Amino acid sequence: MKTFLLTFCLVAIFGSSSWIGTNSVWMELSLLTAKLPEGWNLPSYLSAIVQIACLGPLMYSIVLKGIKIEIPTVPLIFGFMILACTCQICLCFFWPDTGYVFGAVRSWPLYLLLFGLAIVDAMSSVLFLPFMAKFHRSYLNAYFVGMGLSALIPSLLSLIQGTSNYYCDENKVPHYYPPRFSVAVFFLINFFFTCAAVLAFVILYKMGAHNHSIKITPEVADSFRPFVNGNEDVSVMSFQEPKPPVSDSGSTARLVFLLIATALVNAQMNGIVTSVQSYATLVYSQDTYHYAVTLSNVVSPLATYLQFFVKIRSIPILAVLTLLSSLTTAVIILLAALSPNWIFNSQGAGSAISIASSLLAAGLHSYLRVMFAELLRDGSHKESRLFWCGAFIQIGSFIGSAIMFPLVNIWKLFHSAPSCR
Repeated sequence: MKTFLLTFCLVAIFGSSSWIGTNSVWMELSLLTAKLPEGWNLPSYLSAIVQIACLGPLMYSIVLKGIKIEIPTVPLIFGFMILACTCQICLCFFWPDTGYVFGAVRSWPLYLLLFGLAIVDAMSSVLFLPFMAKFHRSYLNAYFVGMGLSALIPSLLSLIQGTSNYYCDENKVPHYYPPRFSVAVFFLINFFFTCAAVLAFVILYKMGAHNHSIKITPEVADSFRPFVNGNEDVSVMSFQEPKPPVSDSGSTARLVFLLIATALVNAQMNGIVTSVQSYATLVYSQDTYHYAVTLSNVVSPLATYLQFFVKIRSIPILAVLTLLSSLTTAVIILLAALSPNWIFNSQGAGSAISIASSLLAAGLHSYLRVMFAELLRDGSHKESRLFWCGAFIQIGSFIGSAIMFPLVNIWKLFHSAPSCR
């Protein structure tokens, strides 16, 4: 029991490193957009940078699957986690620096460091998930708890920091109150959390948990029945080399749906919403933007925990939920397209709708992402299925960002609004 709990906690801490780097930057956007030259366009630039990092998993997949070169996973994971720590600590010192790039003042140090963090986060989908296939399925759930923590931790820090307070003078010029602690301190705290994730990974490796040296007895399994599938015996998994996904426990159509739906949900979650959320919320107030982003990152891990108690395995129901998540994303796009005007010409109604749609989208996207991974993990070839799950997460994220970037930055279909009216 104690060993199970320890391993569960270590896996969750390890999983928190999956997206904490990118999320830490995202949670500071209310301060960054006010201080850096890109202004409201900054989120779309950063979103594009994050999705360009998807080339990393693509190259890795080509090498692993196409050229058939064996790459040791554990040293690679450790190396990427050290890169994340390096980028986090550098953010503390260099985030406000700017310079001329292509004839304009740009925050190129932030771009470069975020790209490094995004490479780690993107690679976590094709490295961390297959690594977790070597563990019992209950530890895979712990990993998704960690993914939720990667959003929850920066969100709570942002709430404590207080980043959205300002007042308008008689000339309609906003003046921001100083946060409780600086952007540099915020990044430093996240650096320590990333270091803790590195330590957790090292301990897991030294314990040999990935080699199944830690067995789960039936008594322990009964104590944690909500965390494991009730119709699966608690036993040691076999490990197989990655192979292209095959449908051995369901139809090919089912497998194709799960992979395409995974890409669609992540296109919305990581590419579309992040690109336009500032336009959909800042038009109503800085508080609306702050709470929409922060509370979304609180709802996201809560939705991840929901799958411990409510597991939806019906493809038609999952298809309906995917459609609902798409409609919610469409509402966010509509709000952004209306900027600088208010929906229904009402600041209060617009603020409520923008926050509610952000929270609903975050919850649905997070829950669906976990359930798709859970279903893809069923059957044999677990590592291969989770590898392709991670690959389609990045494919969808890249497509979503690739669609939104020209709409925001080239054709400029979305327009900012003054902070003070």
